Amino acid sequence: MNTLLLKQDTIKADLEPAKFEARGVHPFGWHLGKVTLQLDHEGIHLINKKGKTYSTTNWADVEDLRNNVRQTGRFAYRGKVQNAFNEVQMFMRFAINDGDREKLAQMFDKLPPDVFGQKCPGCGGVVVDNMCKSCGETFTGQQRRKGIRLMMVGSVVLLIGILLTYATYNAQSGAVFVFYGAMLIGAGMVIGGLIGLIFGARV
Repeated sequence: MNTLLLKQDTIKADLEPAKFEARGVHPFGWHLGKVTLQLDHEGIHLINKKGKTYSTTNWADVEDLRNNVRQTGRFAYRGKVQNAFNEVQMFMRFAINDGDREKLAQMFDKLPPDVFGQKCPGCGGVVVDNMCKSCGETFTGQQRRKGIRLMMVGSVVLLIGILLTYATYNAQSGAVFVFYGAMLIGAGMVIGGLIGLIFGARV
């Protein structure tokens, strides 16, 4: 039975519980620690090496699910993570073993379109192309302002990395300590902000 039950602001998928071994993926593509991923009718659960569930995101709360499992073995979504103090929302990326790609892809195929997108903070509807399908509110201006802020912060971080690199230059020996981390992060933020700015301008 592959039917889906949608009731008010909840989404419950008729999925048989399944577990997958996965690796976290850094935004720049580096592999992070291993986790166990569990999908069931309620949502997505992340389990650490000690067997403790540190993240549970119901399907109704999943945002911006990007499913590239069949093509690349990767997927990403914005979900809830429990830290030492409270529950926070963050964007998470994962890579799946090649042998599990098709099985996980088939589970994602059963999910309703509402899971694939952001949620409107006003009515909880699905936001597609910066517009809420339920209330019609647009978020183009917010996307553009967010992109500009991200570009500004990224430019500052990039400049700091360049200045620190220049400050460590030794003219006598010709040695220099390059602050790759700051410059890569800054450049990434500038590019991300530019994409947000352009995407906001299209709507």
